[in-house]
Amino acid sequence: MPTQQQDKNTQNSLSNIDSHEKPKRLENTRKNMLDFRKYTQQIWLAGLGAFSRAEEEGSKLFENLVKMGEELESNIAESAKTALETVKNTPKASDEPPEKLDKGWDQRVQQSLNKVGLATHKDIQYLEQLILQLHHKVDALAQENQQLKQQLHPKP
Repeated sequence: MPTQQQDKNTQNSLSNIDSHEKPKRLENTRKNMLDFRKYTQQIWLAGLGAFSRAEEEGSKLFENLVKMGEELESNIAESAKTALETVKNTPKASDEPPEKLDKGWDQRVQQSLNKVGLATHKDIQYLEQLILQLHHKVDALAQENQQLKQQLHPKP
């Protein structure tokens, strides 16, 4: 917020402006306004000219666009026929039974997981089977150990 001293300084500097400068500023402002009006008028005239040309050349432009559309449509039809023939001549992967496709997919996934170093479902199942076998052997050994203890130390 300006102080009173700053306000006084501003008023002093404004009062020191030559009386000749005020008309010059006013003249510059009027000139700028006239330039603005001139440019605005030119923009308006350019828009009218564009509209007039569009009316004159509109039918020619429309005919040219129709021709271009017809050419494009024929090119698309030819491309579609070529693509359809290519698809028809390509052997179908879906002719194989789904089991074979699933098996191939599973193999590829498993190979990818092995490369990364992650355990697959089959790896986990194998480890579970080994753990169960180990558990049965430990139980058998514990039972055998219990029987040997009973034989060595019979209860009275």
